[in-house]
Amino acid sequence: MSSSSLIKSLGYAGLIPFLVPVYLMGQGFLSADGLQSAAVFGLYAPYVFIAYSAVILSFLSGTLWAHASQAQEFPGDESLGEGALLKGAIVFSNLLALSAWMSLLLIYIAPIMTLFAVCLLLSGYLGLMLVERLVSVQQDRSYWQMRIQLTAVVAIAHLALMVMMMTEL
Repeated sequence: MSSSSLIKSLGYAGLIPFLVPVYLMGQGFLSADGLQSAAVFGLYAPYVFIAYSAVILSFLSGTLWAHASQAQEFPGDESLGEGALLKGAIVFSNLLALSAWMSLLLIYIAPIMTLFAVCLLLSGYLGLMLVERLVSVQQDRSYWQMRIQLTAVVAIAHLALMVMMMTEL
């Protein structure tokens, strides 16, 4: 198996822990039991979703940090702003990792903060994809097609959870 096909396989398999909790929450939401009845391995499904989302966002932030820190700058050509862009990407990747961690803490404050945690994670995924594109993390067209597809599914899962949570508040 090539590294490209391994990356694709792992990427798409990584959607399962996003989709299973959303499916279970959807079942609970559509039944009279509500979101409170949705559980994964005996754990409250929205918290399982948020925890997995925070871990994956932190992982992706680390890959951005690694890429930006290893990227070759063009010596003496600061007019392009490439060096500043890469430094900004490193700072952004750290802010994303911290916001993912913060989302795990927010769920313990109040139900409305749990909703905010989901919004924070969603904005992190969208912002990360934008910054990755700006610093050209991958030039490969098939990678970007996969990346857009994965991010779209993850964003829809976050939006579905947000809608279910808002209607139950």
